[in-house]
Amino acid sequence: MTVLSRNRWLSVSTGVVALGVYLAYAYYYLPQVNDDAFITFRYARNLALGQGPYYNPGEHVEGYTNFLLVPLIAAVIRAGGENVVLPVAKLIGVLGGCLAIVATWGLGARWLRKIEPVAEHADLLAWLGAALVATNCAFAFNSTTGLETTLFAGWIVLGLWLGQLAADEQRWRGAGVAFALATLTRPEGLLVFAAALLGRLLAAEWRAPVARRHLIIDAGIVAGTVALHLCFRMIAYDGEIVPNTYFAKLGGLREITSARYVLDCARLHYAGIVWILALVPVWVARGGLWRSTLPATLVLASGVAAVFAAGPDWMIAYRQLVPFMPVWAGLALCAAGLLARRAGQRKAMAAAVAGGVLVLGLLWWQEPSRVYYYRYCVGRARGYAEGHVALADWLNQRAQPGQTVALMDIGIVGYQCPGLRILDITGLTDRHIAKSPGKFLAKQFEAAYVYDQAPEYLVIVLTAPVGRDGSYDPDEFDTWTPIEARLLDHPDMRRYYFRQCPVAEQPEEAERLAARYGAARVFRHWSPDGAYFLFAYERHAPISQPTATAATQPS
Repeated sequence: MTVLSRNRWLSVSTGVVALGVYLAYAYYYLPQVNDDAFITFRYARNLALGQGPYYNPGEHVEGYTNFLLVPLIAAVIRAGGENVVLPVAKLIGVLGGCLAIVATWGLGARWLRKIEPVAEHADLLAWLGAALVATNCAFAFNSTTGLETTLFAGWIVLGLWLGQLAADEQRWRGAGVAFALATLTRPEGLLVFAAALLGRLLAAEWRAPVARRHLIIDAGIVAGTVALHLCFRMIAYDGEIVPNTYFAKLGGLREITSARYVLDCARLHYAGIVWILALVPVWVARGGLWRSTLPATLVLASGVAAVFAAGPDWMIAYRQLVPFMPVWAGLALCAAGLLARRAGQRKAMAAAVAGGVLVLGLLWWQEPSRVYYYRYCVGRARGYAEGHVALADWLNQRAQPGQTVALMDIGIVGYQCPGLRILDITGLTDRHIAKSPGKFLAKQFEAAYVYDQAPEYLVIVLTAPVGRDGSYDPDEFDTWTPIEARLLDHPDMRRYYFRQCPVAEQPEEAERLAARYGAARVFRHWSPDGAYFLFAYERHAPISQPTATAATQPS
């Protein structure tokens, strides 16, 4: 067996192992349920049923940020029904993750071939970069949410890989198509392509006529795709040029700063200082390698900058930064190859050792996060089943078609209750609330806006700290968001929704809580972070005097 064939066999075998590890990881996190994914599913179902790409039929609000998934999921519903939506959405995420891993290998191999001491073994060594992605627990966790996160990652690194192929082979390879799909998958795709294009321009690709033609083709495809998508958005969503979620989430969360979000991700998944490896190629590379890695470096920088521009996301496992983890892995592998140039005669072995140590070191470092993510996803899956799914079943048995339910967690409840109108008090699917001042989950709009619509049902989330034995004190209940606190304080809450019922006569925990806080029903969502209860209030005829007292109101 020649050296070339042996390297090829080892490369394929290593790739199979890397993908196998990733698939095992994805299976590990498969139980998780993400409420936000069901928002997209409801849009897709209404599209499949001919009611348009709307959450509530007739309300032209774009409450999603993953346009490409909506027609894909709509096609799934038309072909296989509503019950296959979640597993297929998870499969799309896993396939996107596989695409990202393979493209990370391809991009890393292209870079390593430019480093003379390790070029002969580039295809084999490049799998170490892919392994950095495959063994990243945040990446695997985000593969099974039912959202577009890892699919977006796949388009990004595929676009960079195809762009590098075009530059090396002087033939157009379709990078613009990959980046166009990225823009349809997430709005940030346009920023990512702009960063990659800027890198190619700064690398002086435009000076060669062939490369200049490739740049024009790629830019034209992306610009045309964005223009068509923009036209669709303006027509379908009453002239809006950005999704409604942009306004709802602008400014990020009230508790977490962008700097903390980024630094915590670096600490938990890159051992703090190790993230700097991604900058090594730009610092020390020369000639063609410096120009080759510049677009990827700027893409990585754009992903971090987006967190500071729009604010961090509320979900665990760093969903905003996960799409750029494959880019980081490729650059880190390139750094290992560059550093190996000083390792003596056996440069390839030194690069392999350095890359292997990096993979194993980060795998060990992420153990606490890996365990926490698993416990979180299992706990939240149970919570959604006993809380939100149970609430949806209760509403379906009690509510009449066309009635309005006002609540915060609109995903599962909205998807399971297709005949009900959902009023989203966080603003994701409500334009007035989204454009009100304030950060996400803390929008400063008048509570009367909700009560003036007279929703037949109102769901308020109350939480309390949980002790080590699982106990909690009902006197310590507080609202989950300031929005819900204002809704509880409004006079219409006591006049139209609060029920009076003797607490002592209720035998069950949920019934006692419902009686204590005047709710029609209470559902517990088992959360790893504390006692999380859904208090469902039902509108009734007005009463002349408030029935609630200060002692029965949450703090």
